Amino acid sequence: MKRIYVDLDDVISRTTDTYSAVIEQEFGRQVRFEDLNCFDLKVSFQLTEKEYRHFFDRIHQPDMLMNFDPVPGAGETMARWIDAGHRVDIVTGRPPLARETSLAWLDRQKIPFSEFIMVDKYNRCEEHHPGVISKTQLMARPYDLAVEDSLDTALFLAKHMAVPVLLYDRPWNARPVMYPNIFRVESWRQIAVNWNFSPVGS
Repeated sequence: MKRIYVDLDDVISRTTDTYSAVIEQEFGRQVRFEDLNCFDLKVSFQLTEKEYRHFFDRIHQPDMLMNFDPVPGAGETMARWIDAGHRVDIVTGRPPLARETSLAWLDRQKIPFSEFIMVDKYNRCEEHHPGVISKTQLMARPYDLAVEDSLDTALFLAKHMAVPVLLYDRPWNARPVMYPNIFRVESWRQIAVNWNFSPVGS
């Protein structure tokens, strides 16, 4: 059985695609998705701390979270892995308040998974939250493959957990990555073709 880690935002859910419209509506600025060359949205959108807090709260409201489109091919590939007997965990850095809405969105989109795990990937939680694990706790969970769009998280998984990582191609991770365990991918179709795991027991 393979144990597979799959990130949620911009890997399963087309999340950041919607943010340029929010920035224009809330702050009157125009920033193209293609120009978001930093994973830190505060930097990419050139927001003050006050603006960023407002933006962060806005994008995690239920009406926003429920209206994201799925990334083409994500659900189908994950379903094939699960049907073949493999474990597929969704591992997200979303804040705890987004848990129930995130689960509702996954149910609406019929995206299967083995476990939904919230991790403090970006050191946002100032204190322990029930249902959110630390990166140290994540390290205790063995994975055979991960699909991520955050370069920093991909490097953490590859270096500290020895996990092969498929880095889903996005503007903010476009710089060259010279690490043997990280492989850049452009689509779920590419993932499905090249990581088509055999059924367990076959």
